[in-house]
Amino acid sequence: MISITRRGALLTGAAMAAGCAQPAQEQPREGRIAVPGGEIVWRRFGDGPKTPLLAIHGGPGFPSDYLETLAPLGNERSVYLWDQLGCGRSDRPTDPSLWNIPRFVEEMHAVRNGLGLTRLHILGQSWGTCLATDYLLTKGQEGVASVTLAGPVMSARRYLADVRPMISEIAPEHQAAIVEAERTQVYDSPAYVAATEAFYALHITRSLTPETRALWDRTVAGAGLDTYVAMNGPSEFSFSGSLQSYEREADLPRLQLPVLFLSGEFDTCTPDAARQFAAQTPNAEVAVIPGAGHVTTLDNPDATNAAVRAFIEAHDA
Repeated sequence: MISITRRGALLTGAAMAAGCAQPAQEQPREGRIAVPGGEIVWRRFGDGPKTPLLAIHGGPGFPSDYLETLAPLGNERSVYLWDQLGCGRSDRPTDPSLWNIPRFVEEMHAVRNGLGLTRLHILGQSWGTCLATDYLLTKGQEGVASVTLAGPVMSARRYLADVRPMISEIAPEHQAAIVEAERTQVYDSPAYVAATEAFYALHITRSLTPETRALWDRTVAGAGLDTYVAMNGPSEFSFSGSLQSYEREADLPRLQLPVLFLSGEFDTCTPDAARQFAAQTPNAEVAVIPGAGHVTTLDNPDATNAAVRAFIEAHDA
């Protein structure tokens, strides 16, 4: 979940240090798949022989560019990304009835079938954790070797309870701008934009390099804000869309496959929340990415890839 105002069990230290996650240099293979409401564009990085990984971006409506740092995993397995309907390279229909979880579950089902992924690992990030979880709970878990839930949003109520106190960490004038925007329902003022930027610098993208900033800028440029507003609402701090009632914590015991809950050290989806979710999931582990905010693939791609690589390799068989 990323604001529309943006212009834009622990793994061991040895595992965290393994691997190298630089933004992809090679041109990926890509194609189109028909899904309910239009066509999406998928991309594939690498062609290693192991069980492929399908990654699901967040937002809703913020395309997959910021997940390209997962591409180094392609030396072991194919890494598939796709831009969900309504953003990035995919079709952008204007029908507001398309922006709901059941339709996105059907979209993911069409993508998996279209790519022929009878056996796969899944990684969801932010809103992608909601989509991955609902897919597994409604379409079944057969053929899914593991799922990584990065920046897990298993409870909108818990998410907001964690995020609201974080507002106190930014300057008083920024806090006042957020209060005023929520009072007036005007979210495009310069003061409110500056406030969200200050918040993001602490908890969303904390330490961008020139390379990862380019990926983030590309992600924001390709955003589909209609989808974001419809499902999340006008800001990161106040849900008014359909996701405001999203609650799956009670269903976590139904996930019978290996699950990795991955959180940045300074994530809006906090490490404590990740541990709480893992405690309710039968076969779960937790990884906390040092120094990272919500978008760990950009803040600390090396540690993110090391954690994901170690986890999925353990469940390839």
